[in-house]
Amino acid sequence: MTEAEIRSILPEPERSNFDDIVLQRVLGASRHIAMIGAMLCAIASDYAVKNGDTKAMLRDLTALADYFKATRGQASSAIGNAIDLMTRDFGTLDSLPASEAAKAVTRAVSSYDKQARQSIETLTDYAVSLAAGMRRILVFDYSSTVVRFLEKFGAACPGAVVVIPESRVINGGYAFVPGALAAGLRVHFIPDAAILYELKTCDAAYFGAETFYPDGTAFNTTGSDIVGLACRECGVPLYVLTPLMKLDMRPLRGFVRRLVNNNTREKMKTAGFTEQELEQVDFDCPELLPVGADMIRAFITEQGVIPAQSMFERSVKYAEFLAGGND
Repeated sequence: MTEAEIRSILPEPERSNFDDIVLQRVLGASRHIAMIGAMLCAIASDYAVKNGDTKAMLRDLTALADYFKATRGQASSAIGNAIDLMTRDFGTLDSLPASEAAKAVTRAVSSYDKQARQSIETLTDYAVSLAAGMRRILVFDYSSTVVRFLEKFGAACPGAVVVIPESRVINGGYAFVPGALAAGLRVHFIPDAAILYELKTCDAAYFGAETFYPDGTAFNTTGSDIVGLACRECGVPLYVLTPLMKLDMRPLRGFVRRLVNNNTREKMKTAGFTEQELEQVDFDCPELLPVGADMIRAFITEQGVIPAQSMFERSVKYAEFLAGGND
């Protein structure tokens, strides 16, 4: 199905969620997963209300799931993993009436959501324990997980300073500001060119991850590699806050990630380009870049603070859980 056909499957109120993801008006893998879950429930509910055909419902649910796995899931393995967990039992529903199948869909999405929220609460508790006593930290780019950490950090360390660099590729820096202020933190907002200078005054740096590899490589928005290099140069510990759901095991099968470029033309208009110049200049920029384990002190996950060099064993165990085993 085409993108337009996928969109047409959705009940009208949910189409804005679809557009928000496709057009990147809403940021963060965790938020996208929640929105995809809401779309799955809306499709199922619509079939139940209309007493529709369950097989047609499952066809549409599968089409939506496959679309987001093939698009957002390519950049963020968490989205593919989450969709697989939410939909893993849908194939057993085809003999049920639409009303019962819809209830099962809602339960599956709700169960995933409860588990995911608990993972975030647990890992951010670990992050706050690790940050106890820190008075100045740097966070880079938007991450709903890091936002939750800042909320808790502000409560534990009121008046601490959080340095937030501009992240113009997706305007992901400013998104931290309202929550940080509400948490009682002092905010120092800087252009990303000042990262190296400001990092020297920080106790630690933090960012989330769109995905990570079992070798301890994290992928995050362009600019994260600069933070990693600066942390290594300055001897400042860099922590990646991520649920294990964002694991991507495909490199073990020979997978090589290809860079996805975004056109930053609209975001760069504020630099003063004329309309003619905007038409003549190339604004392509990578969406995500890797940060190697040699730049990362540790991953903070729901299963603890794991040194980047020790991620492989934990990754293998978690991959077994995703495949249907016990974790």
